[in-house]
Amino acid sequence: MRALAMASLMLLSACGSKEKAKEPAAASPSPAGPHLGDVSLDQALRATDNALTWSLEVAPGSITLTRFAGHDAEGSVTQFYPVSPKVDDDKAVWTTKDPLGTPVTITFTNTHCTEGGDPAIDRPLTADVRIGDKQFHGCAGARPADGLNTQPLTEPMNLAGNAADDGAVNGH
Repeated sequence: MRALAMASLMLLSACGSKEKAKEPAAASPSPAGPHLGDVSLDQALRATDNALTWSLEVAPGSITLTRFAGHDAEGSVTQFYPVSPKVDDDKAVWTTKDPLGTPVTITFTNTHCTEGGDPAIDRPLTADVRIGDKQFHGCAGARPADGLNTQPLTEPMNLAGNAADDGAVNGH
């Protein structure tokens, strides 16, 4: 390939052209995977409501809804057919089905969301989950590394195991 480029340059110079040949542009690195704001959609994500009656895990190759038992409701775990999201502007939409064929639409929007509770947990995304005629609203973000519904610590830890800032949320 380089020999062909050199031969082309020599032919151009033999023709009397005074234009300098340009170096071929370096290939730009491939863009990072899909994102909503600062949240990579190529990682495990979690959405929950503020009362923690449900939790949705979306990860490459799996989508799982957990309904927690309580208030006359029975707990359940449902796997949805894994699909890739369609990302447009500030929304990511997964369109799938449950095992019974019921249509499922999961929409994460790049809008900051706060889950109520003690302590309140801030999430970078808003979640809307529709399963047939049922609709669930909540907040979403990266799934915490511990797998629990805690907020990842961003503060360095001191030797006592507490966050360095006395007012920081420690996820418990």
